[in-house]
Amino acid sequence: MKNLIIIIGTIMLGVLIVNTMILGDGEDSLRGAAGSLVSRGTDVIRTISPGEGE
Repeated sequence: MKNLIIIIGTIMLGVLIVNTMILGDGEDSLRGAAGSLVSRGTDVIRTISPGEGE
């Protein structure tokens, strides 16, 4: 019975961590960080003029 409680607690803790750190909507989540990175990358690409660096 003790092992079952430990397993259930571990699963609940894992779900909490995944929901807050990975799937969250804030800037501190991986989704928010990836969105920010993509946004900055597309802004940089838009500022590069065609033919530059050739």
